[in-house]
Amino acid sequence: MTDSASGRWGMLRGLPHRRAFSLAWPAILANVTVPLVGLVDTAMLGHFADATSLGAVALGSTVIGAVFWLLNFLRNGTTSFVGRALGAGRIEAAVTHLQRAMLMAVGLGVGILLVQWIAVPLVMGVLAPAGEVQSLATDYAWIRLLAAPATLLTLVANGWFVGTGDTKRPLAIVATVNVLNIGLDVLFVAGLGWGSSGAAGASAIAEWAGVLVAGVLWWRFAASEVRADVRRWRHKGLRSGWMRVVALNGWLFGRTATLYVVLTFVTAYAARVGEDVLAATAVLMQFMYLSSYAQDGYAHAAEAMSSREIGRGDIREFHRANLAAALPALAIGACFTVLYLVARDPLISLMTDLEPVAATAREYFPWVIALPLFSAFAYLFDGVFLGSGHTRAMLLTMVASAALVFFPLVWVGEALVPDDRGHDLWRAFLFFNVARGVFLGIAYAVTTRRGRWLEHEEPLPAA
Repeated sequence: MTDSASGRWGMLRGLPHRRAFSLAWPAILANVTVPLVGLVDTAMLGHFADATSLGAVALGSTVIGAVFWLLNFLRNGTTSFVGRALGAGRIEAAVTHLQRAMLMAVGLGVGILLVQWIAVPLVMGVLAPAGEVQSLATDYAWIRLLAAPATLLTLVANGWFVGTGDTKRPLAIVATVNVLNIGLDVLFVAGLGWGSSGAAGASAIAEWAGVLVAGVLWWRFAASEVRADVRRWRHKGLRSGWMRVVALNGWLFGRTATLYVVLTFVTAYAARVGEDVLAATAVLMQFMYLSSYAQDGYAHAAEAMSSREIGRGDIREFHRANLAAALPALAIGACFTVLYLVARDPLISLMTDLEPVAATAREYFPWVIALPLFSAFAYLFDGVFLGSGHTRAMLLTMVASAALVFFPLVWVGEALVPDDRGHDLWRAFLFFNVARGVFLGIAYAVTTRRGRWLEHEEPLPAA
């Protein structure tokens, strides 16, 4: 056996599967509970309201999702900086970044509270025609955004925990938020009949409870020297390094903005096709979110492990960690594909008893069946590139997937078969996710071949 072949086999021996699993399983449980809230929202409204309320929540959730997903760099950037800093043995730098992220979260949260009363009606006017759906969706978004500061601070706390290699406390936080949300959902929607506004109020109250839980967990389990460092707000390190933080977060913001343009287009396009198609899309997107959040568990594991190995400068272990996360991530995607294949009708019936909506959902469900398996590497590579700090590639590949695959497929499909716009939309969305994985895989191979994993676009700021 040649030395190169021996080296390749050596890379595969003793992969850190146990470490990856210990990081992944709490993240999987935490992530799965996130779309469960959306599933409960949709199920409550699907059974105790009407298609108008269901469509309003779909549109309102699109706006809320856009805000918080666009600002999810607070979680992702914190994980990347904290993980790499701790891998390099720079505890003070990790704490300083936590402080920067907390300041950013408070500032952005207050800004959202100030501008939402003007911005939300303008956005809803673009997404939906005037009428009851638009009015209900606007109220839903207004209520949800009252919890913006709490949500953003919770993102920072979760970013710190994942960066330190702790995925169990984020599980405790999100479990608290979502169990409370589900309970209040049942009370407000099914019990009191408050419809979409009740669903929004349940979520807002739960988010404020979540930030309190996050603060208690962080303070209780942080080392005394870390707590002491956090108390020092007026030190030189906190006043510097902002441009590097903004640079990394800027790439993440652009990447997430592109993704949400696609997701928003899906909902808005469905709304233009018809009310039943919009409501069915709201149902189907919940299944997409359920599988994607579960698959993100191993993406979080890859994120935590890769950031630590990059901080240490150990490229061999970096690749081994990614391999250990890749195989289970693919297996989880395959399991969801099989689940959706064999349980289509019961799952749709669980979500709604509105027969026109259910019939439309069944028609488009084959695309949802394929999504988990064919999207697996898109989610995994996101974690790898995020943890390693190579966020520019995440933006470029996302833009390429949208501009070269998603929108052209929608437009070509509509031009060729104008009466089949629902299938055109879901076909394009499936291939968009396939393209994300392919383009990121190419970027991974190129970066490896050129030996540039330790060459960061945004080096760690000084402490």
